[in-house]
Parts: sequence; C-alpha cells; structure tokens
Amino acid sequence: MKSKIMPFAFDDGLIEQAKTSATPVVDIYPFRFPAVVAGRGSIIEDEIYVDNVHTDRIPIYRRKGGGCSVFLDPGNVIVSIAFPAKGFGGIQALFNLSSDWMIQKFERSGLTGIYQDGISDIVKENRKIGGSCFYRAKGIAYYSAAILVTPDLGAMDRYLAHPPREPVYRGNRSHKAFVSGLDRWFPELTAKKLSQDLSGGLEPSVLSVEMMSTLNSAVLK
Repeated sequence: MKSKIMPFAFDDGLIEQAKTSATPVVDIYPFRFPAVVAGRGSIIEDEIYVDNVHTDRIPIYRRKGGGCSVFLDPGNVIVSIAFPAKGFGGIQALFNLSSDWMIQKFERSGLTGIYQDGISDIVKENRKIGGSCFYRAKGIAYYSAAILVTPDLGAMDRYLAHPPREPVYRGNRSHKAFVSGLDRWFPELTAKKLSQDLSGGLEPSVLSVEMMSTLNSAVLK
C-alpha cells in the first residue's frame, strides 16, 4: 500500500506572515494529535513502520526542513520561528543561533541544563528532548523545534525504525534509551504549561533589532 503523504503546513501562515511583514514571527503550541512527520529527504519505507501507521490510522506528513522522521503527539510542544534573512547562505549558523536563542528562553523559564548536540537535537543529560529543522529560501528563514514534554515513547518505537543516520552521541541507542520527555526532570511540567510559559517570553517583539542584526551578520557571504 502506497503511503499518502501530506505537507506539514501547520506553520505556512507563520512563514507567509514573516515574508509580508518583513519582521520575525513566533508561534508556540502543543501538537494536537498523533502523527508521523518525515524530513524533506526521508525515504518513508526506511524510516517508518508503514504497516503499523496504516493499521492505527496515523497520518504522515512531510516537512520543509531536513532530518529523519519523527513522531509527534499532544505531549509535544512546537516552537516555530520565521524571520527575514538576507540571501540564501549561512544555514548552519542561523540554525545554531535559532537553537541558542530558544534554549535561552528555556533557561529563563527554569528549564536548565538544556543544550544542542548533533546537527539539530535539543538535549538534556545526553537524552534527546527535542528535534529541530531549518528551511531556507531567498530572504526568509524558518526554524521549528518539537519539544518532548510527556511523549508517548512506546508509540515512537511502534511507528519509527532506527534512523538511517544518527548523531555520534546517540551511540546506536534505541528510541527509549535515547529519547526522553522533560517530565523526567520536571515532573509537574505539561505540554500546555510549557507552551504558556514560553509564550510569555517568546513574543515576536523579543526578537529585537540587535537579534536580527546578529542573525543577518551570520549569513555567509
């Protein structure tokens, strides 16, 4: 059975708003339902247990950014940023700056000890607590991170194969041994609470002129 793949369009309005306003735009929200999201270049049959997905009627989406397939559910919070950026270059520099900026907001919300590892993972104590992706087009950049708060790790094992590519720090660990929700360290935390906490400190106005200057100066000439 051929899988029906839908575009991950949940942030398209955000991207268009950033394009038309020429200003940074931020959106933070708990994901509403279980879904598998493939990367731009993912080979579905290599990364996803398609039969299990079809049996359980789980939708499959394909995002604009790269990376391997992930499983999302209502225990995840999406943090998305779209902002104007000159030219086409500087992808990794802008990617890193976006992650650093977000991690600073976690720190201000009391979520300490979080860092970036590999190309795009958000990590605490050598456990992946989030993944991020980046999309670059002329004049615009889009960063999106899925933060695991109370994830269904059993479902992750049911729908996702071991990825064909992995960061060194993963060390061939299974999903359950590698991935964790933030509730492991912050037991009272929920996706709704994290979304509310971050929304108070991740307003578009926080992306100041200085931040925009930093982002644009990182673009490789």
